[in-house]
Amino acid sequence: MPGFLFVMGYHTEQRNDENLGKTECVMAKKVRHIEKKDIIRAELMKCVRAKPLKRIYYGEFGVLTTTGPRGPSKDVLDLIANEEIAAGRPDITVILVRKDTGYPGQIDGRETKMPTLQDRARAREKMQGVIDTYNVGARNPF
Repeated sequence: MPGFLFVMGYHTEQRNDENLGKTECVMAKKVRHIEKKDIIRAELMKCVRAKPLKRIYYGEFGVLTTTGPRGPSKDVLDLIANEEIAAGRPDITVILVRKDTGYPGQIDGRETKMPTLQDRARAREKMQGVIDTYNVGARNPF
């Protein structure tokens, strides 16, 4: 499982190589909105637990989290998604959707400007995991 380090707004992902017995740094970059990560995660949790459950546009979420009209950066959302998955929880960022498609801007780390049938099915599957964990009985909006 990858590990994550945070140093002055930078995100470094580490990968353990069991064969070589060492840890390798595979990424280090500045993450926009890293200082708001806990606020962003808390607001995502409110959204996935809301009754009734509904998708939220990135822009609307940007207003809630004061991250701007396009919402939180992709990097901070990826970080939250990876941390949730690493902890054995579902990816809560699936609740955020593009206004033009009604689907997440990326699914499983892959951009989805025009979601395919497989992308739509995967979004529904991921959302069902969120519902089963945080909002049992809610209607799946995908």
